Amino acid sequence: MKKIIYVLIAVFVFGIIANGFKNQSRPKNSILIQSTDNKTSSVTLSQSAKIISGRLHDFSSAKFDLKIIPEKNQIQVIFTDNSDLNTVESLLTQQGTFAFYATYNHERLAELLKGDNHLFSLLNVKNSDHPSAEIGFTTVAGVEKVNNYLKTLGLNQQCKFVWSQPSKDAEVCLYALRLENGKGALLTGSDIESAKYNQDKVSGSYMIAIEFKKAAVPIWADATKRNINNSIAIVLDNQVIMAPTIRSVIEGGKCEISGNFTQTETRYIAALGNNGELPVSFKVIR
Repeated sequence: MKKIIYVLIAVFVFGIIANGFKNQSRPKNSILIQSTDNKTSSVTLSQSAKIISGRLHDFSSAKFDLKIIPEKNQIQVIFTDNSDLNTVESLLTQQGTFAFYATYNHERLAELLKGDNHLFSLLNVKNSDHPSAEIGFTTVAGVEKVNNYLKTLGLNQQCKFVWSQPSKDAEVCLYALRLENGKGALLTGSDIESAKYNQDKVSGSYMIAIEFKKAAVPIWADATKRNINNSIAIVLDNQVIMAPTIRSVIEGGKCEISGNFTQTETRYIAALGNNGELPVSFKVIR
């Protein structure tokens, strides 16, 4: 079975969980979360508790007790050791919605816009001899202005615009995701059979190994075949976390994604991808 290691074309940005990695001390060894969804039921609460438990088990070996409080739509996680609760807090509340999209590069998006270059004038575009899924960059403060213009383009049936997380210099990158024939993602998180983190024995770098379910294997092979030398964006909770360039057809439903990852980052993504999406939304209340 062929194993392909992607070379990322964009610097991995992990701001999506930054709040979970602050070096702060917490006075208690528990986290209490509450659903913010009006349609929460005992069933969805139990489903959420199972997903959260799986995420925590995959993320670390820390021991914990989980308690469902159905009358308040709450879930409490009590750790029995001295775990840094800030590193796991976001695992309890992040939705965990994965999606895989083909992308427009700068040239193809220009064709779609039929000569209208105003969007590119609102962004900082990096010069490159290689096609890239990065349409352009702007500051966090400039996002609203770009978004307001994107609403006027009328491309909802052909294109979905999504931002990356802010980088260290507070820049965000705009991506244009392809909606072929009005369809959505090529694959979603429900198509993932497993997601695991690995470490290369030679380089010491960390990577994420994804295996798709049997029904998704031919879909993924066809998608990679049609996107040779183009990028497929991996989107988590409506934000692009990476956009690897496809170099050859990926058969067998397995691939490894490598990049500038830390061990914590790979564990976090694998824990989300391996346990599915939360059926309702939560917020930390204590």
